[in-house]
Amino acid sequence: MKAPKFKEFIVEEEIKPYRFVLIWYDDPEDPDEPEKTADKIIDEGKKLGCSGFKVDIDGAYSDIDEEGTRFIYDKDGKAFRVDENTLVFVRAPVTRRKSWSDLLTQLERENICCVNNRHCMESTSDKYRTSLILAEQELNQPKSILIHHQDKALDAFDRLGAKFPVILKTLTGSLGVGVVKIESEESLNATTQLMHKLDNDMGVLVQEMIPAKYDVRVQVVAGKVHGAIKRPIVDKDFRSNVSLGSVPVPHTLTKLEEEQVIKAAKAVDGLWVGVDFIPAKNRETDPPFFIEINSTPGTKGYTKATGMNICRDVIKAFKDRAYWLRQKPFESIFGLDN
Repeated sequence: MKAPKFKEFIVEEEIKPYRFVLIWYDDPEDPDEPEKTADKIIDEGKKLGCSGFKVDIDGAYSDIDEEGTRFIYDKDGKAFRVDENTLVFVRAPVTRRKSWSDLLTQLERENICCVNNRHCMESTSDKYRTSLILAEQELNQPKSILIHHQDKALDAFDRLGAKFPVILKTLTGSLGVGVVKIESEESLNATTQLMHKLDNDMGVLVQEMIPAKYDVRVQVVAGKVHGAIKRPIVDKDFRSNVSLGSVPVPHTLTKLEEEQVIKAAKAVDGLWVGVDFIPAKNRETDPPFFIEINSTPGTKGYTKATGMNICRDVIKAFKDRAYWLRQKPFESIFGLDN
């Protein structure tokens, strides 16, 4: 049976009062941005008449009381009731600890919509896993290969078939941390060995370097492009992270870029993600080079550059769709049921 269009569906179903929980993390590596974004979402929710609860995932847990009602508790024991009419915004690196990921699994098994879900968080927290998923969808990327052992860096480079300089990345990390430009075989060997000495289990990805003056961050919300910014390469650096000093400006996507970005977001089940790419030389006809997908995208640089209130708009998007998202196949939010 063909799924009804969204507008038809909301006529058939009563949308109950909207409530949300925002799970965040007080990250010592980025002490400013996470809390500001979390507080902004809570504040915007209040303006829209939504009741929200902010909980630091460090110490948070979920349990069911004697009457069968599920609650989320913070480390101080404060509780917030959650049910199928609650939306959970995940603004924390839940993959760092299994217990954090399991919290999402508990909620998802009870039909609670998480933005983003565990699959999305796990798919985007590992850069190599993201690369494999995008490759399955035949999306364009810089050539990449995993270095399986610290003594096999040069073998991996030969199989990559690229020329120096190349980019070396740890599989996890954000804000430009763990990303190194490598100019020679000696540097590749030395850097790889140092990374493994610091953490013997550290996964390292070597990637073709695509020459560029900027990259693009696109905010995708509920299957649609909310907006995009151009992030110039930082002076005397090769990276473009806002946290490193890049000053973003608004950016207009081509039709092809927009189609490709939405396809990339869908590939990782991203309900709210930041998709990063390097544009092709001919943007109208050639697909971009995807470099990363962030499942907890920052908002400060984006909001300042575009003047758009994404924290408000995200709440509005899911305020109207929370029930529908839980009931319909994921593909529906991307218009694939038309």
